[in-house]
Amino acid sequence: MQSSKNQHRFIDEVMLGWLPSGLHRVFRFGLAGAASTLVYFVLVNALVLVAGTSPVTASVISYLGSLFLSYALQSRFAFRVKSDSGSQMARFMLTSLCGLCMSFAIMILVNDVLKAPYIVGALAICVLIPTVNYLIFRIWVFRPDHDLIPAPESRNRSDLSDEL
Repeated sequence: MQSSKNQHRFIDEVMLGWLPSGLHRVFRFGLAGAASTLVYFVLVNALVLVAGTSPVTASVISYLGSLFLSYALQSRFAFRVKSDSGSQMARFMLTSLCGLCMSFAIMILVNDVLKAPYIVGALAICVLIPTVNYLIFRIWVFRPDHDLIPAPESRNRSDLSDEL
């Protein structure tokens, strides 16, 4: 437990020392999301360009492939959840399923309806999904079940400094 606190302190003080503390979570989310997005992007391109998979199928497979890395990074690194709960994992999976549906719909719209190159859809997915996910993760997925919205008087200074 102490090692984890030391790692968090290192990240916050050394790596993020230049950034206002209220944006640390957003930055960690961005780093974790960038890693997951990179996995998605590499997989979708490999499946389309190397394996000859259709862009829509490649997008779905790639989204699912990046999902496991995303959960691990978002829960532990970005939102600093200390342990998993069934309800938290269910909320994450539901949010991710909605993201998968968005990804599927965007790729169909861009590739099949608009007849634009698949890369346009892949780039749109890389921007839209993380934005929506951050908001849902912050508000719903990684908030403790017993304390959905803490009363302002129960918050301490450290809660307020990492509000985002």
